[in-house]
Amino acid sequence: MIDEDYTTEEFTEIKTSLPPKRRKFFIWLVGSVALLATASFFIYSYLLTPPANFPAGQPITIELGTSLRAAVRIAEESGLVRSKWLLHFELYRHHKDTAVKASTYIFDRPLTLGEVATKLTEGDHDTTLVKVTIPEGSSVKDISKIASAALDNFDPDTFRNLALGQEGYLFPETYHIPATYTATELYTLLSNTFNEQVQSLEPALSAHTLTLTEIIILASIIEREANTEESMKIVSGILQERLRIGIALQVDASMEYVLDKPLDQLTAEDLKQESSYNTYLNRGLPPTPIGNPGIQSIKAVLNPTPTDYLFYITGTDGKFYYARDFEEHKGNIARYLR
Repeated sequence: MIDEDYTTEEFTEIKTSLPPKRRKFFIWLVGSVALLATASFFIYSYLLTPPANFPAGQPITIELGTSLRAAVRIAEESGLVRSKWLLHFELYRHHKDTAVKASTYIFDRPLTLGEVATKLTEGDHDTTLVKVTIPEGSSVKDISKIASAALDNFDPDTFRNLALGQEGYLFPETYHIPATYTATELYTLLSNTFNEQVQSLEPALSAHTLTLTEIIILASIIEREANTEESMKIVSGILQERLRIGIALQVDASMEYVLDKPLDQLTAEDLKQESSYNTYLNRGLPPTPIGNPGIQSIKAVLNPTPTDYLFYITGTDGKFYYARDFEEHKGNIARYLR
């Protein structure tokens, strides 16, 4: 690349007038600058293009009060742009008098970085959104009922067919989505969100002695058996110790799932029924997750609280009581469940 201040003849004259060693260095320097400029151009052009994982059709929310720095980070983490730094620069250069608008954005097609910047300064006012809250521990059946009540175009049969075999892998969350969302779109959103959440927990997932499937199954049990971060981590430690030493988990929640009965309505006879999900009659984990766990219960599996306990109950007062042996456990039952 030749500076526009010099003609080709003048550039050649400068080059030939230098001593041989300096001439080689001069040629190398000019070539390096030209190569760097060319590479920079291609990198810059590449960063302007839409990412391969651009979230077309998925809602991206910028909450009221979100700072510009946080907004561009959300854009990068959501896959809207390749570089938050370049988006920040683009917003300052072309939209410095316009703040990023708080809104839930839905992009129907991949956009360039410049188009994303423009969209973020305008807000998305063309979409009617509804709030769909899927509680932690919800089953596919539960999700189908919730979505049917909230979405106009939702077909429960289509959703259940798509979700067949995916219990545990649909992320429970509060979503702001178009009222016209279909079963396929909701399934894709929940599945993609699960994958994003799980990816954020690497490498802890890979380092665990349990497989991902086993982790999700155990997390789904903890989600139904415990109710606070503390109890989740303690119950996780108890259940993982039971798995390690090879004694039955003896959790009621797996039969609650099979029988579709509230936990407090399960009877002693219910817990004697033959089923691969009966963790009183079978050692180890049930064959599948028993619901869709939230991030807190998954983290509880990855980071359990170590104790000497092997038993636990939830008393009629809602508190957890733990025991080191069966005699102590029976005493807790007599005191806190009668």
